[in-house]
Amino acid sequence: MFSREEKKSLNTAFFNQFVRHMSRHHSKGGGGGRWESYKTGVKGLYFRLLTAPIVGIAIDIQQKDPEIRALLYDQFLELRRLLEAEWGDKVNYEHSHYLESGLEVSRISITLDNVYFYDKEQWTEILNWFEMNLLGLDAFWYTAGDIVKGLAR
Repeated sequence: MFSREEKKSLNTAFFNQFVRHMSRHHSKGGGGGRWESYKTGVKGLYFRLLTAPIVGIAIDIQQKDPEIRALLYDQFLELRRLLEAEWGDKVNYEHSHYLESGLEVSRISITLDNVYFYDKEQWTEILNWFEMNLLGLDAFWYTAGDIVKGLAR
């Protein structure tokens, strides 16, 4: 088990390496220059890198109004073939997911199985997986982002 300081140090080291690793790629979908804090252009819609307890990528729909959240979630379900073309067929769809804070969100995610984020020897595998799937998410957002943005307005 790691102390809070050790986890913070490992997180910092990993994400410094991640930024260098991803610096050769430019977003087509308009996510801005930082892959770890991708800008979707939709309030309450976040693309998140998950590191613990699982490694994954999540699309979190955090609209305060549950009806708007449901509408956006349903739109992602309509676009599922496009997303699955980029991410494969192991996409998890959760209409109701609770964050550690207790906040209810809708979440669409993929995970990398059998890895432990705090094992430095697995970082190359994790970095390559994040790269491949973030580029896929960016390609999806380039194609479908305007549809979701239009619905959110």
